[in-house]
Amino acid sequence: MQPLKYAWFNGSIVPFEKASCSVLTHGLNYGTSVFEGIRAFSAGDDRKIVFRNRDHISRFRKSARMIGLNLPYDDESLCRGVEDVVRLGWIGGDIYIRPIAYVGFGGINLDFSRYKVEVAIAALSFNSYFEPGKKGLRVCVSSWRRVSGDTSLPLAKAGGNYLNSCLAKFEASRNGYDEAIFLDEHGSVSEGTGENIFLVYRDKLITPPLSSSILDGITRDTVLRIASNLGVTWHESSVSRGELYRADEVFFTGTAAGVTPIVEIDGRTVGNGEEGRYTRMIREEYDNLTRGRKVYQEDWLTWVKADGAQPVSGA
Repeated sequence: MQPLKYAWFNGSIVPFEKASCSVLTHGLNYGTSVFEGIRAFSAGDDRKIVFRNRDHISRFRKSARMIGLNLPYDDESLCRGVEDVVRLGWIGGDIYIRPIAYVGFGGINLDFSRYKVEVAIAALSFNSYFEPGKKGLRVCVSSWRRVSGDTSLPLAKAGGNYLNSCLAKFEASRNGYDEAIFLDEHGSVSEGTGENIFLVYRDKLITPPLSSSILDGITRDTVLRIASNLGVTWHESSVSRGELYRADEVFFTGTAAGVTPIVEIDGRTVGNGEEGRYTRMIREEYDNLTRGRKVYQEDWLTWVKADGAQPVSGA
């Protein structure tokens, strides 16, 4: 992964190397930060599509509000910042974009209400979150439980929450798995370390509800729209660990993960051990949407051109 040449830092485009912070930054020391993950997908040699940019920035602001940060820039400025980082640092292939807001340096007091909020947007070349060429993931149910609403804010995409994810991911990797699945504090299935989860059972699509300590995923929402559009019955429901083992298909969704099939859970084969029919159908439709081959909503697609022209929303 190669960072793009420019970043957006506190309202200005700067060389990537200049977008930096102090080692005493509050967000670095205490996890007082929120972030987003946004993808720009190649749609030809001279165009990319930033997928659901405005929805990501809207969630970014909601996350900030939940943990008590006041973003000093409006949504329009942040959306434009995302587009400009892609346009000015143009590279071939897909791009992963990381907006982040964090409490800057002001002291070591845990009360950060008087400290300055810094905002940056950087981006990386991006191919695949999981090992390229993998036809499906081998995953485990983590011994770590997903952070709950009693101890943190799982609906906020907050930096501090992701120590929980790092612990589960490290445990899974150490034990030879590609990824981990969290259970919530009640023992119900929650999500992956950075992905939402879906099951297919008897031709129905099932996903845990927000009350299972999940992140309100934008890719998750896209997949539910896809399912409705394709005539697939779906519902949100609490899922037990045992239901994972009997599912016909299981897959992850996320900005980085896209739609990724799971073929084994805790040593048990899912379905026939290959990507299932519904997973494939949804994955292919998701690819069509993110590449602009199909359009559900014009405002999901922000087209950015390589020729230096100002980015425009819509085709």
